[in-house]
Amino acid sequence: MEFMKTKLGYFFPVTSNIGLKALKWQQNPFSENLLEPTENKDVSRETINQLNFYFSGRLKEFSIPIDFSDCSVKAKKWFCALCKISYGETISYKELACRWGNYKAFRAAGQMCKRNPIPIIIPCHRITSANSNKIYYSGGSTNGPTFKNNIDRKQWLMNLEEKNFNYS
Repeated sequence: MEFMKTKLGYFFPVTSNIGLKALKWQQNPFSENLLEPTENKDVSRETINQLNFYFSGRLKEFSIPIDFSDCSVKAKKWFCALCKISYGETISYKELACRWGNYKAFRAAGQMCKRNPIPIIIPCHRITSANSNKIYYSGGSTNGPTFKNNIDRKQWLMNLEEKNFNYS
């Protein structure tokens, strides 16, 4: 069982023979009997390795194979649009919808961020409201996107990227 503990909580990569399928993120240690099997230990280890580099400010772009086989075509398109947002960049839900192909779909953009199976690596934390407020984030707990600690985690990730944006 490959998992890691960080300042933001515990992470557990769920993998398939294709790549990373999900990144479980919670505030308490994982119970071994509740964890899904890891089919690809190399991808699991590499996910943890790259997350460690990211959290230390030494990685700006992940290079982990992702398995979108459980996602709809639309969801895959949303997640691919999210993956194109550069390290340290923030955009609005409306801009994400424009990049996806429909500027009116900003609510759908928010819903897809909420359903992101691979937080941090698929960087939904880089999405803000139109006025740049960081008022929604579901990462790290099931308490909902307006839960203060979730929003604090989003801010922590954004601060990390801002601080290390020019790191060579």
